[in-house]
Amino acid sequence: MSGPPEFGSLYYTDCVPGQGTRGGAGFQFQAVSPGIAHDTMSLVQRTCLYEPPVAWMREQRDVAEYPPSLTHVFDEGVYVTARGRYLGAEANGAREGNQFTHAVVTTDPEAYGLTRPAQLWDAPWWAESPAPTTECDPLPADPAPGPWGLDAVREWVLGRPGGEEWLLAVHSALDRLHTPEGRRVLFVSDDASAVLGWLAAGTVLLAQARALRVGFRVFAANPRQSRHDVLAVHDDWAGPLANPERDHGFLVFNLTTGRHSAVEPTEGARLWVPRFLRQDPYDVVDAIELAQRFAGDRDRPDAVDRRVAALAVLGEPVEHPVHAAELVGWLGGRAATQPEEVVQPIAEAALRAGLDLRALRGLHEAVRRHGIGPELARVERAVFAAELAALTGAPISARPDATKAELAARAADAVAPERLDDVLLLATRFDAAPRIAEFPAGAHRFARWWADHPDAPVRPERWSCGGDVVDLVRDELTARLAGPDAGKCRAAIGEHWWRRLLPAATDPTADLDAAVTAAAVASGGRDVRRETITEVLVRTSALPAEHRGEWAWHALFTESAPTAEELTALLRTLPAGPMPGPLEDVVAAVLDQLVGERPTAAELDVLAEVSGRSALPGRSRLAGLSQEDAGVRRWLAALGEGKPVRPNALAQVSRPVLTARAADIAAALLDRVRPAEATAVVERAGPDLLEVLLRELPRHWDDREQARRADVAAALSFVVIGLPATPDAAAGTAERVLLNWLNAAGRDRQPRIAQVLRAAGEDHATRWHRLLDSRGARGTTGQTERAKRTARDGAARAGQRAEKRAADGDGGTAKSGWRLPGFPKGR
Repeated sequence: MSGPPEFGSLYYTDCVPGQGTRGGAGFQFQAVSPGIAHDTMSLVQRTCLYEPPVAWMREQRDVAEYPPSLTHVFDEGVYVTARGRYLGAEANGAREGNQFTHAVVTTDPEAYGLTRPAQLWDAPWWAESPAPTTECDPLPADPAPGPWGLDAVREWVLGRPGGEEWLLAVHSALDRLHTPEGRRVLFVSDDASAVLGWLAAGTVLLAQARALRVGFRVFAANPRQSRHDVLAVHDDWAGPLANPERDHGFLVFNLTTGRHSAVEPTEGARLWVPRFLRQDPYDVVDAIELAQRFAGDRDRPDAVDRRVAALAVLGEPVEHPVHAAELVGWLGGRAATQPEEVVQPIAEAALRAGLDLRALRGLHEAVRRHGIGPELARVERAVFAAELAALTGAPISARPDATKAELAARAADAVAPERLDDVLLLATRFDAAPRIAEFPAGAHRFARWWADHPDAPVRPERWSCGGDVVDLVRDELTARLAGPDAGKCRAAIGEHWWRRLLPAATDPTADLDAAVTAAAVASGGRDVRRETITEVLVRTSALPAEHRGEWAWHALFTESAPTAEELTALLRTLPAGPMPGPLEDVVAAVLDQLVGERPTAAELDVLAEVSGRSALPGRSRLAGLSQEDAGVRRWLAALGEGKPVRPNALAQVSRPVLTARAADIAAALLDRVRPAEATAVVERAGPDLLEVLLRELPRHWDDREQARRADVAAALSFVVIGLPATPDAAAGTAERVLLNWLNAAGRDRQPRIAQVLRAAGEDHATRWHRLLDSRGARGTTGQTERAKRTARDGAARAGQRAEKRAADGDGGTAKSGWRLPGFPKGR
């Protein structure tokens, strides 16, 4: 990768014909290096040529008395530095006024390296005479300076009377250039080297980018006509400008008299001048450049930029917490990632300064964002300790090398219980993992407090030791369940604790786990209830048979009564044989409430489960329902096995039981026997069963997945309607429903239904066709007169049925939960 471009060179003097770039005689550029633009040549000619004093020329002073000059300008991206000397007589005659100026130009400030233009005074590479041709060599980048190197400048200033005060004033004047309050600077001296010594000293304390924009001319024959920022005039030419007390638009530094205009030091001057004179000047210049880099797009650094640079490069101590907080804010506001050489000293200084918590948080975030590992660990520990102190109300007492986990444990042991959640959440955020064995007093204190405040917004799932703390709370609740406040504790479990403790409630024989699962069954909603019952029954199935049912009941239904399906599931986990007395009593009591006058299939199922384990003493109603249902189940079993069934086998079964088993009966007729056999069964059935079938079979007419089965259901409905044993009201209603269906969805099914009826008996098929032939002319019915008779008293019978339903009631649960008398409450 190539470095900065070299400087272009230009020589200007009085030329003889053929010597210069114009070819003719006179003042002109005698030689230029390749690539110099015409505009650049014009800039040099306007601003940088040697200016011989007219008065001296008139006096024809010796050439050796004329001082050499050094000039620098910056204009529209072009930098020019020029050195001139007086030659005396013109090349084409005897007149005074000839001079030779060597200028170097560039558009890249990097070409200067770290050398300020004033340091190029008396550099060894300046040309003294014209080139042999009109083309001269360019100057390589980073040119060697003259005698004003950093060490020489520093020693020279220290050797001057009042040197530090003068440098404060000179640098402050240069620092304010190009600002609204800035004024141009005028040096008065007969020694150009001394002027350039002060210029070099003042500009090395400016960043190079700013120093290169400070234009100067040493010496200027007519300072009022020159537009340079800094001018120097000879004592002989100064006139009234030499007096610093008079305001001619300049800040005057008279090196001959040792007096200068009053100049208020800038902040930058107060910082850099003393350090430049007392510390390594190269480090100070590096710090100045770093501060300018921190300024970014701003023209000049601010106080914090300078303070950070002084800290990073010079190791400048930061004594005041306010200044340390400013450094932290500075680091946090940097968009670009800063190197460790910057972040580390800021972090160390901030930690030493004793920042408040807010500033420490800012430091932590800033260091974390800049990704510096060792510093991040130290800062994290400091801010963590400060955060803990804010929560506990006092600094955390610990060894200097204590880990974050140890700090967290100390805080957890000391903090008020209502703040422990904050402490442990903070520990999680800082990757600290305290163990409750390290803060036993605080952990037990918190467990008691949390048990008293179950609705507190505590988040143990986000603690490293959350499971252990919850175990302590479980121990506390277990003790309370065994004490005088057991009722209050159960209420709290039912309202609050079950949600948090349910995942760990795995022992149905433990009183707390049983209370939690029972509360979940009572309050958890359908899905939670179902899942909890399933899990508890799986666990109790592994318990010894003797008390398995009681443990299951205790863990499920002490807060809410079971449904028929749930009770059936529990009973099926029990071994064969009688139930234990307490369980038998509570199951019977539940069944009293659960099974109404019109039982459901699920209620009959649970009665079937109980009947094999209990005679239900003293409950004749339940025993009767169970006996009737047993007859239905035997009838269904015989039908499924192809055994003959007695015509009146179900005659003693009440209509409520038949209604509850209607789906099973219909399924048996449709799925287990052929249509002819099903027809034979219904032809021998009693009126209650026939009426139940007329309500159940239409549910299967539109079964599109089993078309054959649907056809059989419609055919059986037709057969039942026509049987003499079928009650008139039920037959009439069913006939209307069937005819409406045939006129709509069932129209395309008529031939298939006819085939089923033909297989069942030709007389059924004949009546079917008669119905179809006559329904159009006769309207509602063409088969029987039942509909007519039904119409006369249907309303009355419907009213009677409604009154009976109201009188019977639907059963239901009268209690919210059932406890087992005398049952042990667990471990």
